[in-house]
Amino acid sequence: MSPSAPYPQVKAPILSDSLSALGLSAKTLFFALNYEFTEIEPTGLLKRFKKDQGAIDLDIACVLYDKHCTIDDIVWFKQLRDKAESVRHQGDSLNSKDRGDQSLYRAPLDQEQIRLSLVDIPEHIEHIAMLVSSYHGHPLGKLNAGEVHLSDDEGNRAFEVNLRQSPRDCSAVWIASMRRGIDDWQLTLQNLPLNEHDISKAAQLVAHELARVLPMPQAISS
Repeated sequence: MSPSAPYPQVKAPILSDSLSALGLSAKTLFFALNYEFTEIEPTGLLKRFKKDQGAIDLDIACVLYDKHCTIDDIVWFKQLRDKAESVRHQGDSLNSKDRGDQSLYRAPLDQEQIRLSLVDIPEHIEHIAMLVSSYHGHPLGKLNAGEVHLSDDEGNRAFEVNLRQSPRDCSAVWIASMRRGIDDWQLTLQNLPLNEHDISKAAQLVAHELARVLPMPQAISS
């Protein structure tokens, strides 16, 4: 399998509908992550040289694409907002317990959250992809517990994904995508494992997949 290709086990979308049909507000959405602190026992050279990698560190990202599926912006822990400030990351959590008791798994607050103000997203943005990645490349399936979800500002949830159910060696997942429509956004729950946990590289894999499934232009009849 090519190192630049997604995992081959592509499944039909579990969910695909407009935000309004799913009962979500089309104004503000929250893509959020919660997971339980999970220690990983280093082995071999990792035990000696990579002591800082002894716990799973998950990150979420939203990637903005234009109509050609070209990356326009990435909102993640290295860039907390897009150029238009319509998508904002609320800050990085390194291991799920570095923000005090309020941010422990199952607490009322999300450990990581990205806020999407859909009315402010620039018109040239056609697609938004939501990703989760293990920073050190640890498999998501080794989590004690963890999930990502999408909700609106009234608390209505479109989906919730259990990260422990990811493939055994998977360290990144394309969770969902949204495509701009005439008067609404179409949400699709992808839940597609990626074989690249670096978010910038994972975003390129998603760009390839988005372009691959775009409808072909219709020929103009004479």
